[in-house]
Amino acid sequence: MAELVDAPVSKTGGGDSVPVRFRPSAPIKGASMNNGIRILGFVKPYFLLFVCSLVLALAFAGVNAMFLPLIQDIFSELSNKNLKYFNNHIVNAIVLYALRLGFQFTQLYLTTRLSLRISIDIQLALYHKLLSFSQHFYAEHKIGDVFIRFFDDAHKVKETIIRIFSEVIPQIFTFIVVVVLMFLKSFWLTLFSLLAVPLFILVVSWAGERLKAISIKIQNRIADVSQLAYEAVGNIRLVQAYNMEQREYKQLDRSLGYMFIESMRSFKISAGVEHFIALMQFLVIISVLWFGGYEITEGRLSGPELAAFFTGIFLLIDVVIALSRVYTQFQQGLVSVDRIYEFLDTKTQVTDPESPQTLATVKGAIAFENVSFTYPNAADPALADITLSVQPGETIAVVGGSGAGKSTLVNLLPRFFDPAQGSVTLDGIDLRHLRLQDLRRNMALVMQEDVLFRGTIFDNVRYGMPDAQEEAVIRALKMAQAWEFVEEKEEGLNAEVTERGANLSGGQRQRLSIARAILRDPKLLILDEATSALDAQSEDLVQQALIQLMANRTTFVIAHRLSTIQHADRIIVLENGRLVEQGDHVTLLKNNGAYAHFYRLQFSEKS
Repeated sequence: MAELVDAPVSKTGGGDSVPVRFRPSAPIKGASMNNGIRILGFVKPYFLLFVCSLVLALAFAGVNAMFLPLIQDIFSELSNKNLKYFNNHIVNAIVLYALRLGFQFTQLYLTTRLSLRISIDIQLALYHKLLSFSQHFYAEHKIGDVFIRFFDDAHKVKETIIRIFSEVIPQIFTFIVVVVLMFLKSFWLTLFSLLAVPLFILVVSWAGERLKAISIKIQNRIADVSQLAYEAVGNIRLVQAYNMEQREYKQLDRSLGYMFIESMRSFKISAGVEHFIALMQFLVIISVLWFGGYEITEGRLSGPELAAFFTGIFLLIDVVIALSRVYTQFQQGLVSVDRIYEFLDTKTQVTDPESPQTLATVKGAIAFENVSFTYPNAADPALADITLSVQPGETIAVVGGSGAGKSTLVNLLPRFFDPAQGSVTLDGIDLRHLRLQDLRRNMALVMQEDVLFRGTIFDNVRYGMPDAQEEAVIRALKMAQAWEFVEEKEEGLNAEVTERGANLSGGQRQRLSIARAILRDPKLLILDEATSALDAQSEDLVQQALIQLMANRTTFVIAHRLSTIQHADRIIVLENGRLVEQGDHVTLLKNNGAYAHFYRLQFSEKS
């Protein structure tokens, strides 16, 4: 995937040099027709719809073929000056063309319906996979690239399916039927007409391979653009606070410039091929006219037969145009199919065991036994040989500098990651032997960055407990010292929360997150800087609520402000992923070790 870089590069066309955070991803290896065939598996639930589409495609081809004898009859009656039959054939031609349009429209309608259902199923399969991935996956992939595959690549696959079913299949049927009729009319003239077909195939194949390679680059550029915009807008306060709007603008401008260059390369190839094919079509028509005229003068072909033959030629030209156009899109669609299957084929690293053990009554005893963990592509371990035993109902405070491994340690508890070495157990059972749902059902998490979803306050608080009643939600809000500001809102519990809780203050968002954890009534509680966004008055109130919540529950508390964890039963100190100290607040101060050093630093800052 894309790699982080910070090398200054000059923007094409002048301007300041700007650092670019992303280098384009490497092309996907192993792109093949195999995935194109696999994607047809999504057709299976809609097989009847697919069959109806094929039947209409055959009907479309049959109507096209009927134009050849009809045109011959029209010119024959015209040459015989038989206006009665001539007029009848003209009416037949109108009816036949109306049938052609009717079959074409109905087949396109069914094809569009089919492709939309397939596209939705692909997106649902991708979404299900994305929800199942562990944090290993998200540590390795850009979120922009994830969403490009979810939206843009799924859309390209849908458009390709529409083109294949609505153009390729009907046109192939038309090609077969028309060529057979043309051979019956004039073997040598038909053979002469088809001499250019191999050249068409060679040119279109060459262009398709080139376009597929360019399409990979374009998709990677789109992912980079999405990631840059996502980061800048998602962190707009930081961007504006540091006056970096112009820098972010230039980075996006440069990335869009690269995408523009690749898109123009794609256009030049596809447009060049289309114009080359147009030239070849003209040469074929002129050549057939010359050869057909020669056959007429020799008495081997009549004028009406040549007119019918030209009708077949024009039908074949429609086939060639459609297939050449679709082939280009087909190659681009294969790129999207490969990108989709790259995710669908990725194995989830954290999975349920084949024969899970059951959790009857959870007590909450936690044990880390010689646990080590290293993040993907990291040189040094985040945790190294951690051994820790926690009794049920014990409150453990985790202390350490930035990068010490505090968040990594607690992330092993809900199995966001699995340890590379050693094991983590709950009541003596290795977490890897438990179903994820059973494990996480007994946990609640309040993160440093409070997470709220668009919806109501009521829905946000009972997220994870969708059957909770209003009384329980209100009780949780009161314990989290959040009911007062909720009650003041005109809509109360039904007050809308905008995206990421932007219409609430930081303290309000945090208290709603705490209320969510309280409502869950967990056996194991994880508090990652849970009071970081609260003012002094709210913090005191919430601390009292948290102390009540933590009673008889095993609790892990991550806090940088040591004043908030002095009540903990035990404090563990991490340095560079290693457990270097543990004990209660008083004992650790007496030991005059790392914890005492942290404490003196914070105390001196306050004084």
